Amino acid sequence: MKDGHCPMCHSDEIYMNDSNNFRTADDPVYADDGESDWDLVFHPYICIKCGFAAMYADDMKNISKLPKTKGWKKVIK
Repeated sequence: MKDGHCPMCHSDEIYMNDSNNFRTADDPVYADDGESDWDLVFHPYICIKCGFAAMYADDMKNISKLPKTKGWKKVIK
């Protein structure tokens, strides 16, 4: 979706919010466990044709810390 195309319906009607203040349900979206000294900020992308939404982290170096962060686990097929 970051390329401006929806992977579900192939629309190019994609909108995003790159504000670090993006919130859901009155809380910021974080990936840390509350005990770490780092966090990830996510930016939402939403297709206004089909409603598909995706979140992308803005800091790729912190993503590598997720496997060792409490509460995060690898998805197994």
